[in-house]
Amino acid sequence: MTHWTVDAPTALDLDDVTELNVRLIGGTVAVLASDDGELSPGETPRAQIAVSELAGRPLQVSHVDGVLTVSYESLTWDGLLGFLMPRKDRAVVTITVPADCKIQLGVVSASAVVAGLLAGAAVKGMSGDITLQGVAGNVFAETMSGEVAACDLDGEIQFKSLSGGLTLAGGSVGSLSVDTMSGQVTADVSLDEGGIVRVTTMSGEVTLRLPAESDAHVSLRSTSGAVRTEFETLRAVKAPASHTVSGNVGAGTGHVSVTTMSGAVTLLRRAPVGMESKTQ
Repeated sequence: MTHWTVDAPTALDLDDVTELNVRLIGGTVAVLASDDGELSPGETPRAQIAVSELAGRPLQVSHVDGVLTVSYESLTWDGLLGFLMPRKDRAVVTITVPADCKIQLGVVSASAVVAGLLAGAAVKGMSGDITLQGVAGNVFAETMSGEVAACDLDGEIQFKSLSGGLTLAGGSVGSLSVDTMSGQVTADVSLDEGGIVRVTTMSGEVTLRLPAESDAHVSLRSTSGAVRTEFETLRAVKAPASHTVSGNVGAGTGHVSVTTMSGAVTLLRRAPVGMESKTQ
């Protein structure tokens, strides 16, 4: 086991990193894939930690059996969202790891960026915003009030929040599962063959945009919010305490489901440029 106590700006280089665990309170953290283009033949990617700013308690860094951990004493993954003790701990950290490294990243109020990884990611935050860019593999994200913005993800995506919103653009998803109380959900994605999108909110508004050639059975329901679609094959049914739009787009092999109590639901059709859309 190798351990460092980091109490000032510093940089560390490490070999044989296969898994990364990060827990930060305030500040910013970026986790990026190493640039393999700069490697010599036969050379394996290295990991690097660069701490450029630090205030409050020192960071604890350890490297054990391929697992790199950057955290504070007594700050755990399971207890992160229940961390209520006021702290002035703040750090600005950039970490580069091999693209196939597994990561688990948690922040309290810090903002976080994860980009270019191939083995998915698990991220948690309280009020800090999280950005995911070009991450392949399964992604799990959970926040209290922080926003999650993601672009060009490729894999299964699971998102949970209290009031934090999700903005998802680009990429192709096999499974998108969203559960939020009041967070706003906006997703502009392509659906894999047989793919599933399931969104559940209490009051959060939901806007989905799918390609015109999508293939899925669609069910959009809101108890009191408006429900609209640009897909002409779907049909709207209005009844007391229930607004529903349902039907098939294409052959209906995939599945798109949105259920909300009071949030509005909109399903947009990504049509060729120049074609007018029609909204029911």
